[in-house]
Parts: sequence; structure tokens; C-alpha cells
Amino acid sequence: MESKKLFDLTNLNEMLGDDKKAILQMVKIFLQATPESLNELNKCYQKNDLQGVSKLAHKLKSSVDIFAIVDIKQDIRRLENNTRDNINLDEVPQLVEKINTTLNEAIKQVEQEKEILHKKLYQNEDAAKA
Repeated sequence: MESKKLFDLTNLNEMLGDDKKAILQMVKIFLQATPESLNELNKCYQKNDLQGVSKLAHKLKSSVDIFAIVDIKQDIRRLENNTRDNINLDEVPQLVEKINTTLNEAIKQVEQEKEILHKKLYQNEDAAKA
């Protein structure tokens, strides 16, 4: 069974004027930075460092928005606000779990998309040289 696509590159395409090399570069940055930030967020969460969780949720928010990971768009904001303002802390464990599950799956999907983009970009370049 094919899992639901969790991201959408439409925003990125529009932002970068459909520049395939720039899009591939942004995908690579996402794939490097997002797992690192998520890992740091989890470390802060385990240490009950709410300010750290809030800062990392804020950092992840732009990736969630740029890659249109709509399943957690509100959750990442809620996590940031709750931990920053020390409110609704009972929601934090579920938010962290959902964000982890969704982002880890989105990272796998973006990794597959990176391979596709890479092949398309370099096949086109090779064809142009021939």
C-alpha cells in the first residue's frame, strides 16, 4: 500500500522559479538539517528543557512550511507556543510524538524525491550535452 505523500514542493517551486538545481539544493539542506533539529528537539524534550523545545520547534517550523508538511503545520506551532509560554503542557508528549512520526516519514519521502530530482536534472543535462 502506498503511503500518503506528506510534503508538497509547490511552494518551493514557486519560491525558486522552478530552478531545478536550487530545488535540489534546498531538498539536500532539508535532509541534512531537519533530522539534526528533530534529534535536538527530542534531547531537549527528554531533559524537560521547554525553552529548548520551543526554539527547535520554531526552527523546524520553516521547513514544515516550505515543504508544505500540512499534517503537522498546526502541531509544530502549538508545540512552540505551549513550551515557550508554559501552557497546555499535557499536550506536549502527543505533539512531540506526532511531529516525530510525521517528520521521520516525510524525511524518507523527501529522500526518495531527491533521487528522482537528481536523475531528472542530470539526465536532462546529459541529453543537452549530447
